[in-house]
Parts: sequence; C-alpha cells; structure tokens
Amino acid sequence: MNKLASSNKKKVYEIIFEKIQREIASGHLKIGDKLPPERELAVQYSVSRTSIREALRLLELSSVIEIRQGDGTFIKNISVPHLQDQLSDVLIKTDKAILYEMLELRLILESECAALAALRATGHDLEKIAHTVEAMNIAHDDEEAGLQADLAFHMAIAQSTNNSVLVQLIASFEPHMRNTIEVTRKHRLSSNENITRTLDEHKAIYIAISRGESEKAKLLMEEHIRTIRQELSELSI
Repeated sequence: MNKLASSNKKKVYEIIFEKIQREIASGHLKIGDKLPPERELAVQYSVSRTSIREALRLLELSSVIEIRQGDGTFIKNISVPHLQDQLSDVLIKTDKAILYEMLELRLILESECAALAALRATGHDLEKIAHTVEAMNIAHDDEEAGLQADLAFHMAIAQSTNNSVLVQLIASFEPHMRNTIEVTRKHRLSSNENITRTLDEHKAIYIAISRGESEKAKLLMEEHIRTIRQELSELSI
C-alpha cells in the first residue's frame, strides 16, 4: 500500500482510478463486465477498501461504471480518451463542491432532525443513539469502526424523528454523508485531543436529545456541522 502511495504525489484512489482506466483501454475490461467486490479489489491492488470506494465513486461520476444496489458494479462505458481530463473536474467537484453542498444540506436537515428527535425519541431510539456514541468511544482511532459508528449516530437521530419520509430522504444521501464524515474524521484522528473533542460533540448532542432539549439539540448539531465545514475549508481540499 505504501509503495503505491509513494510512487508519486497522486492520491491512492486516483492511482486506482487510472489503473482501472488502463484495463478498460487495453480491452481487459469490457462493457457489461462485473467488477469484483470492494474487498477483492482492495486485495488485488494492495490498498484499503476506502481507496477502492473513492476510485469507484470517481468512475461512477465519470459514467464509466454503474453501481447497481444488491447486484454489483458493472462497466458501462469503454470510451476512455477523455477520462484523464474528466478526472480533474471530477476530483474538484467531489473534493470541494459536493462535500460543501452536502454539508449545507446536512446543516439544514440534521439540525431539524436533532430538534425533532428531542421531542419524539422513544426509549428504544435513545438506546440506539447511546449505543453509537459508545461505539465511537470504543473505536477511538480505528478509522473504519469510528466512521461506521459516526454514520450510525446521525442515522439513528434521523430515525428518532419517527418521520418516515424524513428518514427515507436522509437515507437516500447516506453515501454522500459518509464521504463528509470520512474526510473530517481523517483530519480529527490526527491527535488524541481531536478524537476526544469529536466524541464530546456527539455526546453533547445525545444528552440534549435524551433530556428533551429540542432547541439545544438543534443548536449543537448546527455547531457540529458548521465546525466540520470550517475544518474542511482549512484543509484546502
């Protein structure tokens, strides 16, 4: 994995993007071919599943592959002469605009979810949220486990609104939510102080919800997401 990453200054997932692109150009991959699962691709290219996921996302945004839920990932376009040029545009859109737009949407929806959850959460709902907070605590600096727990926290709050339409809406953009959480957590895992601060932010939101403090829960969620947005802007991604 380190050998791939150090071969040049490109990010690992960009390198994987280009490798798959070359396999398409060489005819090794053809329209309709099904790609192996993420886990197998990670082993094949000796990289993390996160890097594979990012590379596939770029290929999907470039209309090279089609990801069919429950069925797999398939090659849909083998016209690759302009893929390299598209990569720059896709990366810019992915790393900046989409992330920031997603955070803007999260700010609007999740702050209201927190407020509603404080008013409507059942005992079972509160247990689910508490479980995700504890999972984050146990994960500590485990990147994948922490990511899963963090995402589960936000989804559990949405479910605690007991508004089925709102839950479905937020679930529909869960992959993009995962991306914003993933990028931010990579930055926040850089020190124990940051890890503790992240956990404390989530605990505070949970406590406000559990106490039925609707306005406080809303404000804390807003502050949490605004902080994420600010940190991303400082990373100059």
